[in-house]
Amino acid sequence: MAGFDGFDGRVAVVTGGASGIGRELVLRLAGLGAHVAVCDIDAERLAAAVAAARTANPSVRVSAHHLDVSDGEAVARLAAEVADLHGEAVHLLFNNAGVVGGGSFVAGDQDEWEHTFSVAWHGVYHCTRAFLPMLLAADKGAVVNTASVNALWASLGAGAPHTAYSAAKFTIRGFTEALIEDFRANAPHLSAVLVLPGHVRTAMPAPPRSWRTALGGLFSDYEPVSAADAAAAVVDALRAGYWRVVIGQDAEAVDERVRADPWTAYE
Repeated sequence: MAGFDGFDGRVAVVTGGASGIGRELVLRLAGLGAHVAVCDIDAERLAAAVAAARTANPSVRVSAHHLDVSDGEAVARLAAEVADLHGEAVHLLFNNAGVVGGGSFVAGDQDEWEHTFSVAWHGVYHCTRAFLPMLLAADKGAVVNTASVNALWASLGAGAPHTAYSAAKFTIRGFTEALIEDFRANAPHLSAVLVLPGHVRTAMPAPPRSWRTALGGLFSDYEPVSAADAAAAVVDALRAGYWRVVIGQDAEAVDERVRADPWTAYE
């Protein structure tokens, strides 16, 4: 895809923007001159992230939007709020919000499973659907979807099923890759970017011990990536025109291993 060569004056929407990769994206985008609508369900952290972005660059508009992205009606209201505050065009949509849970489909709690899947996948769907008219109204734009290493390999290692999260992230991967051709045919000024991070140091729970021994200890000596470095990798990929961004030693190792020999990946 064509590289995104300038952020100054652009409008970005970042979900899950109160912490982790999302917060670092907000700070980086504001620093590059973009106006940012920041969305999160954690009101206290949301306020802190928005305040930090405004301090980093007082010349840009940074707005706070407290909502649950799995709520389609709330997301529709969000799009209207962003249009009122930032104008009728959105250039960048970062679908970054997510939660973990619902590890076992067999033995786990159904409500937890469905909550995890809904936030991780339906949040992406609702936001992309709601903001599509505003993306179409821009001169250029990109939908950036945060999936996971678990969109490459649906496990956390022996004895650690990860079904709800992995199912949602595989869905995000398929949706994002499908958008590439859809945009090419129907909205050539738009692009889709798939982000595939491994273990990133955020407020979300770290992987269990089984992650270090997964796939025969293939990446047992990996170092988790910082949220700031992960956000920088995403922005760099946008600039370069890369549609697929694999982040971290563990994610890179899984990607190579599963593509090389998918038949034995779950043995």
